[in-house]
Amino acid sequence: MYPKTPLFQKCLLFLESLPNIKATIQGEPYFSSEVLADGELIISTSDKTAHYICEIKTGITNEIVDQVAEYFANLGKRLNGKQRPLLVTRNLSSLVVDQLIERNIEFIDVDGNIYLNSPEIYIVIRNQTSKESINKPLEITSAVLQVMYALLSYPNILIGNNENNIAFLSGVSPQTVKSILKKLQELKYIRRSQGEYEIISHIKFLERWELGYAERLRAKLLIKTYSSIGKQNISEIEGLIKTYASEFKYFIGGELAASIITTYLRPISVVLHLNKETIDYHREIAVLLKLKPNPEGNITFLQNIGDYGDYEYGGLAKNIINPLLIHAELVRTGDSRLKETADLIFDKYIEEIAQR
Repeated sequence: MYPKTPLFQKCLLFLESLPNIKATIQGEPYFSSEVLADGELIISTSDKTAHYICEIKTGITNEIVDQVAEYFANLGKRLNGKQRPLLVTRNLSSLVVDQLIERNIEFIDVDGNIYLNSPEIYIVIRNQTSKESINKPLEITSAVLQVMYALLSYPNILIGNNENNIAFLSGVSPQTVKSILKKLQELKYIRRSQGEYEIISHIKFLERWELGYAERLRAKLLIKTYSSIGKQNISEIEGLIKTYASEFKYFIGGELAASIITTYLRPISVVLHLNKETIDYHREIAVLLKLKPNPEGNITFLQNIGDYGDYEYGGLAKNIINPLLIHAELVRTGDSRLKETADLIFDKYIEEIAQR
């Protein structure tokens, strides 16, 4: 299974863009009798394999480099002889990169820097800014993500010249769709064969979309976040949520939707996806559900993607959002409580979509 943590997803994208490198994340989190860490990264070349025990730490500045170096030196002492400590991070300044290398602290900065110095593998890459940069696969806008969502929902829509249909499903103009398809082809997410586009790897395509959903698209779609006035739990207001879904034509997503379609999870949050024509009524919906604005609340209103409402997948209960969005919400936070449910949804719904 691909990593649930967005930074690990980016880490693999970075490594796999390098020649002759294969990488996997295992044990997320990783634990042994001596160590509890964020994960184990296995990097393989044609003839050697390196095992790294990873700690995710961001916001590293020049002022705390010494503390970080000491932490990873101590971590290394608790590992067995075949393992090495690895810092996984982002947005390192050139000064911090220099200091980490000077202190021989191995790291992967997903924004374009890498320093690996083990007997099995040696790589040093400084941040690149050219068009062929290692960062290129990460330069994906909200519009690109909306188009990717439409393609994941309807893979067969790539057959023929369907820019207009893709535009309708994604909420992006046909001209923009055309340029996005070209960009996705350059990034090797899709290819053109005998005049038709096709997704090269549905799993990698999904991984990249979910990463972009968590980091960029969801914030664009956010309308408002609420909590219950009476502190009722989600199960207590589930009936009202379902009743008003039909009246106001919104779709149920997040943990509540996952609970409904799998009967496996006890939900503590819900996402309501509103179509463009019902966004203006979100306050009225909140009043009917007895909600109050709360930035840290567990009831989130999002604008749905595209202009078509939502596709209906056979076997789903009425007013349930696309399983792609349910899955993306479950894996977004990296909460281990939700992992098994996310796996169930992938196996039952998403894998089948990819094979259509």
